[in-house]
Amino acid sequence: MLARRINLKLLYEGDDISVDVAPFVKSVSIREVLGGEADTAEIVLEDREEMWMAAWMPERGATIDLSLTVNDWKGEGDTRTLPFGKFSIDEIKESLPPYEVHIPLTSVPTDSALNEVRYTHAWEKAKLSQIAQDVAGKAGLGCVFDAEEDPLIERAEQSEETGLSFLQKLCKDNALFLKVADKQIIIFDVIKYERQAPVMTIEKGQSSILHGDLRATIHKVYKACHVKYKHAKKDEYIEYTFTDPNREKGETLEVNEKVENLAEAEKLAKRKLHEENLKEFAVSFSMVGDFSLLASNTVQLSGWHLYDGKYIITRSSHEASESGYTTKVELRRVIDGY
Repeated sequence: MLARRINLKLLYEGDDISVDVAPFVKSVSIREVLGGEADTAEIVLEDREEMWMAAWMPERGATIDLSLTVNDWKGEGDTRTLPFGKFSIDEIKESLPPYEVHIPLTSVPTDSALNEVRYTHAWEKAKLSQIAQDVAGKAGLGCVFDAEEDPLIERAEQSEETGLSFLQKLCKDNALFLKVADKQIIIFDVIKYERQAPVMTIEKGQSSILHGDLRATIHKVYKACHVKYKHAKKDEYIEYTFTDPNREKGETLEVNEKVENLAEAEKLAKRKLHEENLKEFAVSFSMVGDFSLLASNTVQLSGWHLYDGKYIITRSSHEASESGYTTKVELRRVIDGY
């Protein structure tokens, strides 16, 4: 049912059901994000014989492994496969007419305690990686920590909250990203991915671009960040100002958050300025399907005037149906130097 060059590979609880399902597949969409929320997908199947209401009804929480295969990749004659990893079935939705079954999927295991059970626990003087491993182990998941710095947390308290919510706040406080994919908690420093070489250049006028939206924020773009904190024990102010050397104009962002010394104040000033100025440029494109357009990859924009530069993909949606294969991406400009 999909376009002739597109194939969907499905493993249901480890069993390959691709051939059995292929005649019924009307469309598949996979939405993956840089971090902060779950990857999701949806499979739409033809069901005139009502098999998905009966014998073929999947179990809620069952695991599906998704891959897309494109034959004659870009006219080069070869076949390429893009694995998206493991998803859990979230629910089953039937519609008629026409008779269709919609199967939404999520990368957060629905049978895991990660987002279902609230715990209370405390850590003293523990590395963030160790706390993440403890939370992941309790939820029956693996843990990947992909950051050069592993913050030492003086005290972290999980108080009647889910492991996912607790870790997300802890990562945000330490300028790290979190996502759940392929039955793993992945914690990473986005700056590491921003430094990667672009996977492609998106030039204005390319035939692969089906639609685009570009937005620039005019207000609240900052040239500098000033951190000032009154340390109670030392009875003195800790103060630091960081100025973006590449920006001629802009306001000064004022921050009053706890820091222990000048080095922490400098780090906080750079992080806060980075977070705020990420909002300046946002771009989205709908393009002819491409496997390299994945969240966390970078691209270069060329021919778009003030929007030219290096961008990181924050969200990508891969959609395949009988009409073809498209990829939609959301981008934000990379900030160099801090």
